[in-house]
Amino acid sequence: MTAARTEMACQICLSPLNTLGTPPTYVHPIQLATDGHKPVPVPVSQLDTVRRTCDFCGDPYPTWTLLGGEVAAVAIGTAGGLVQNFGDAWAACVTCQTYIDDGRNDKVVDRAVQALGLGNHPQAREHVEQLQLAFLNARVPGRTLITTTAWPATGITARELPKVRDRLARFYRGNNDLPVALPATDARQQIANGLDRSRLFWVDSDFTDLAEHASERLPDVTISRDLMPSADGMLVWSRPVTCRQLAAASWTANRDGWYLVVYRTVGGGLDGKPLQRLREQVGWLAPMSTIQDHEQHVMPGHPAVALVATWLLIAQQAAEVTAVKVDKVVRKTYARMNRPVPEVQIVHIRASRTAISPRTGSAPGEATPSQTSRFWVSGHWRNQPYGPGRALRRPVYINPFLRGPDDAPIKLSTTVRMLSSHKPKPEGHG
Repeated sequence: MTAARTEMACQICLSPLNTLGTPPTYVHPIQLATDGHKPVPVPVSQLDTVRRTCDFCGDPYPTWTLLGGEVAAVAIGTAGGLVQNFGDAWAACVTCQTYIDDGRNDKVVDRAVQALGLGNHPQAREHVEQLQLAFLNARVPGRTLITTTAWPATGITARELPKVRDRLARFYRGNNDLPVALPATDARQQIANGLDRSRLFWVDSDFTDLAEHASERLPDVTISRDLMPSADGMLVWSRPVTCRQLAAASWTANRDGWYLVVYRTVGGGLDGKPLQRLREQVGWLAPMSTIQDHEQHVMPGHPAVALVATWLLIAQQAAEVTAVKVDKVVRKTYARMNRPVPEVQIVHIRASRTAISPRTGSAPGEATPSQTSRFWVSGHWRNQPYGPGRALRRPVYINPFLRGPDDAPIKLSTTVRMLSSHKPKPEGHG
């Protein structure tokens, strides 16, 4: 691959691209199986997810970008020679990074040889070792977290949320780098401070379903302070939401507005020492994108649309918030640090008959007495007046409901998904 500052990926298959020949052209990695399409290069900074692999062993979940020696392979044949440039920025999975941290480069080579099925070919192992050591022996201190890896989803419970928040704040204050599209040093410090102050929200599965459904239909809305449930906060959905697979979000007040950050989970599928290292060095969440916001207009496709939809639902009658006790270990840790024990608030659907009750009457667009059946109206947003003189407008989500005469049969041609309104049991989130 090329150096991190100019790294490109294919927009079609989301794979990082190597360069080949002089002048260089972008090519898919040799080991990558494709459908034969030509590379369509785009900067990786424009993509949420990149199908990269560990450049040492081929693991599908690389975690760090390392800078080292510029590595190129020369192939010479009867028609001349070609140079494939592997660049000076390599991706490393957690296991390879653990071996590198421990000074066991031989173990890194062993993983590559095993992955390539070259265990019975000593000469091939020697070539692999030459390539990898050419990079590692010239390695530059430091590393950058890869935030575009499509990790398997990792569940975060309500009681774990304080620990997840604190580890994330510690990462922001640490020395590991983030890609250039994410916060710089000053912003990272502000976000970490905001996380320390944040109210914590955990959204249960029913409300997560509702929020995702509502976000797909959210009208244009301008983010403002009165939409937020707190000045600083962190929110985790019970499962990833939207096509971007967002697991969590945080918002932090600053003098110019807010920093809004959306996250994906990391570490799914790992265990043992690699998982322990990742939890210590990074935690459970990796930032996907950061928006420095001041009265920003949110439209469909905006990175924060799911967060804004969830805020609006929390602010209206659809939401009910209850507190849950955090783990004893977390309480003891906070007591040793003389910090107040954090309160985690669970967001769930408020029990309400109006969400599913039949509608009658002859208002514009509603059923008239002459109708002979009832039918489901899908959930949708409606602008509601509020503020001084009710001059402002804020979207309010209308849950699915039955429209038509009370005694009429329900028309079965429309399918609607109903969400339960039971309160969660806190002991089930430990």
